[in-house]
Amino acid sequence: MKASLGIAADLRQRIASGELKDGDPLPVESELVGQLGASKSVVREALRILEGEGLLEVRRGLGGGPRVRHPSISDAAQGVGVYLQIGDVPVLDAWTARDRIIGGAVERLAGEQRPPTAAALEDSVEVLGSVIGDFDAYYHQLIEVAERAVQLAGNTTEHVLVVALRHIIAAELDAVTREVVNVSEAVDAERYITSEWRTVVRHVRAGRRVAARRAYDRQADLIARAIERRSPGVTVVDAVASSGSLLGLR
Repeated sequence: MKASLGIAADLRQRIASGELKDGDPLPVESELVGQLGASKSVVREALRILEGEGLLEVRRGLGGGPRVRHPSISDAAQGVGVYLQIGDVPVLDAWTARDRIIGGAVERLAGEQRPPTAAALEDSVEVLGSVIGDFDAYYHQLIEVAERAVQLAGNTTEHVLVVALRHIIAAELDAVTREVVNVSEAVDAERYITSEWRTVVRHVRAGRRVAARRAYDRQADLIARAIERRSPGVTVVDAVASSGSLLGLR
């Protein structure tokens, strides 16, 4: 129904612009019919479209009705994840894309030479150093450090993409990272990775773009090589199947 698509598009724009905030209730159906000058069936179809997109939550019962729902990064990751599954995309492919975004962000940070930015990244790296020896804490902070670098570099789209990619391959990335750090000298491996991130910070402070990227690449390549060894033929759909969840969240 073209009318329902038009109403859905109008409401979608109002949600995207922030005019309709997360949790805001929409008028009840009878009021919407009067406001929009459309039939009940058209209004219902428009609401179903937005509910299917995750932009509305329709609550039943007393005090219910449609409420605005702002999508989370995991919602975005789910759609991209399904696409990568259908395309039978290798986990290494997703990792490489994520790695390039982070490496590029590190270079830009070094080129900008902003002391507050370098300090913020250093704080995150020091937290990483403080949890050496505690794998669960170390793994999650290692992911946080990389995503923090992208966030500090200032490109919102890249930050969304890198977080979405982490969610998509979380289970496989977790397993591979465990393999990297659970070698016979596990703590040494964690110290090596942390040391390279500290080197990244030093080069960012000094404005050495190439050196900062190389330091980042050294520790990132360690994980990439582990993915190649552990799962040379594993695709995103395989990783999802092994985790039992699209996002592989624990």
